[in-house]
Amino acid sequence: MKLLSTDRRAARTKSTRRKLARLVGSFLTEMHRHDAGRTLPLLHAARLNTPQLAVLEFVRTPRTVSAIADHIGLSRPAASQLVNKLVRRHLVRRSENTEDRRQKTVLLNRPGAAWLEKVDDARVARFEASLALLPARTTAMLTRALAEAVAVMHQSGAHRKHRRLRRGV
Repeated sequence: MKLLSTDRRAARTKSTRRKLARLVGSFLTEMHRHDAGRTLPLLHAARLNTPQLAVLEFVRTPRTVSAIADHIGLSRPAASQLVNKLVRRHLVRRSENTEDRRQKTVLLNRPGAAWLEKVDDARVARFEASLALLPARTTAMLTRALAEAVAVMHQSGAHRKHRRLRRGV
């Protein structure tokens, strides 16, 4: 009997998480629908694509080319080519490890950081506009729930586990 109860609880939890996942997806769809592509013009104006933006955001903390490849799901040579384009655009710089010259570290430089700040500001503005539709009570509840969710997910290291799973480690 106890096993049956545990199985039911597990099934209920899975069902609740699935509903939450669908709800988060619907929430993001509504946010993007309201946004109507306000960030894309920034990408186009800077002549950048989505993988390049992902790399810029990832190298806010200095990273190796191998870590970048793992993060965006590209081969190391493809990631290296992507980084080369960003280096030529003066958005990042690459430095060699003094002990192992094969190890390259990619760092965001001032123009790259300034561009990312514009993107961040545009995102905040578009999210703020979307969320302005919510009543104050809903805004307060959502703020508390999201702050707790972000803290728990960050502390769990789930993002690191996810990358290891993608690599097959």
